[in-house]
Amino acid sequence: MKVPGVFAVFLFVVGFSGWTADTNSVAESEAAQRERLYQRWLTDLWKGGFANVDLALPGSAKPLARELFDATVIHPSFGLYWDEIPPPTLTNADAIASVNAFLATNGWNMQTGNLVFGYGMEKPKKIRGLPWKVICDREFNAVSHEGILYVLFPSVQRHAGNGVAYNPKTNAFAPAISGFKHVGQHWYAWGQPEDPIKLTQQYEGQKP
Repeated sequence: MKVPGVFAVFLFVVGFSGWTADTNSVAESEAAQRERLYQRWLTDLWKGGFANVDLALPGSAKPLARELFDATVIHPSFGLYWDEIPPPTLTNADAIASVNAFLATNGWNMQTGNLVFGYGMEKPKKIRGLPWKVICDREFNAVSHEGILYVLFPSVQRHAGNGVAYNPKTNAFAPAISGFKHVGQHWYAWGQPEDPIKLTQQYEGQKP
């Protein structure tokens, strides 16, 4: 009778150790992915002529580049630039419950005019529960414009704004939204550049 008890304890210890190792492995994998993305971003900064990326912020142990990176890259799976955002990962019936609630409260045309996110012009509200598992608990600014919901992500790239947009009726994007790309389930990645840069424009159903 004692042997099974000892054996059960052994299995529990081995199983717990394996679970801990798997958990650490996942955490390390994400950390490694984030570090690779950071190194790629540093390379891009150097190519763009930013030579002082290692300058530290006053009173901070982190270099300026790391501070900017940590503040603007919401998750390594979302990449660096507006057109690297992945497809939604949550597809159940509740995946857009928060989106429907937001639109029921605020309507489909909170912001008028060509600029969706312009200085002093936008009237964003907070939204939480986007259908991406890694950010579903995060809160972002959002505004609707002519039947499209725009969600703004933080960015220090050469775009005035970028994020995701929910466009279930394939409405035309505002003229200032120079870049947009369908990523799945009526969701788009979008970019609004400060400079007249030609970006990808791909509506749902269109080939890249």
